[in-house]
Amino acid sequence: MNTQDLLPGGGHYSAGRRVGNLIFTAGQVPRDADRNILGENITDQTKATFKNLEAVLAQFDAELKDIIKVTVHLENLSDVPGFNEVFAQFFPKNKPVRTVVGSRLNGVLVEVDVIATSAEKE
Repeated sequence: MNTQDLLPGGGHYSAGRRVGNLIFTAGQVPRDADRNILGENITDQTKATFKNLEAVLAQFDAELKDIIKVTVHLENLSDVPGFNEVFAQFFPKNKPVRTVVGSRLNGVLVEVDVIATSAEKE
């Protein structure tokens, strides 16, 4: 299963894809379906990004608790403390493995892609 129309991006790709019991997401950013940026600071943008990830994962009957690997791109590495504050709210107990890198993000402060696990739909 691919999700080609969910949270449309600017390119030719799917928002998510299942391979066996693994779900891979494309990088999600704090934008709505009309491509408007949601939030002006790292905490608000991180919350919006994880809401978008929740929507992608829901298409595969998965949730944030099913995430096993997170890759985070930050426009400013000085935003790591603000990102961590929100990240801890979404993952208070089951902490996924994580990588954080500095990246050019074209107008947003954060982009996140994940690998999650879930049983396949029948």
